[in-house]
Amino acid sequence: MKILTFDIEEWWVYEQYKLGDPKKYLPRLDWYLSEILESLDEKNFKATFFCLGEVAHKHPEVIKKIHNRGHHVGCHSYSHQFFGKHTTPDEVEKDTKKALAVLEDIIGEKVNAYRAPAFSITEKTKWILEVLIDNGIKYDCSIFPADRSFGGFPGYNQTVPTTIDINNKFIKEFPISVTKLINTHIATAGGGYFKLIPYPIIKSLVSKNDYLMSYFHLKDFDKKQVRKYTSFHGEAAYKRYFKNYYGLNGSFPKFIKLLSNYEFISVEQASEKITWDNSLLIKL
Repeated sequence: MKILTFDIEEWWVYEQYKLGDPKKYLPRLDWYLSEILESLDEKNFKATFFCLGEVAHKHPEVIKKIHNRGHHVGCHSYSHQFFGKHTTPDEVEKDTKKALAVLEDIIGEKVNAYRAPAFSITEKTKWILEVLIDNGIKYDCSIFPADRSFGGFPGYNQTVPTTIDINNKFIKEFPISVTKLINTHIATAGGGYFKLIPYPIIKSLVSKNDYLMSYFHLKDFDKKQVRKYTSFHGEAAYKRYFKNYYGLNGSFPKFIKLLSNYEFISVEQASEKITWDNSLLIKL
């Protein structure tokens, strides 16, 4: 199964980090979203869109556009605060409730899937899963089962959907698909990695595995975005610049090609195909 997901955050990110004039970037973001939705309609694909609460609050029309096309709306937190060792259960509880409330008010139904900002559910913050369960989340897509510059859960070590048991509470986990390439674990299809890797290699990696959890951001397609040379969480500025912008010009055509080569489904559709009683049970 090839699962297609997007993190919908740019309407907030571009404003937060002052990445240009809203009169210029808002039409571009709307264009990319519309093109993606049209492409998915043409192929009769459904995807899961993990939407930021801040975007839902300021731009509810974005969430409505996604939901009205029949796609699965998930939660990407409210404020995009990265969860770290100093994060408290009360902070996560408040953020999650706030995000779910605004999203559910817009779409008129329960939001049942979640992705943490920057895949920041780690060995040290796995307790967050219990907060999600208590707030009605059935599916989590937050675990990046390898080391990365921020977040990452290398000890999880699972490459297929599993059921997680945390204090006798259960949640279905769809980990990000990762591949070891040149002694480094990278996402098989998504994020900055998708921009960097030539398409023939991506196609080869995707074809090798039955399970694919992809993830995309509109920012990784927007070739006209303002480009900034800044460090990020201690990472050297030149490395961050390379990761952010190398391959940007060809990223969206590459994505459209990916849609043409494979069949994609949403997280909910994938769950319906899985016999969960036979799935691996992981105790955290």
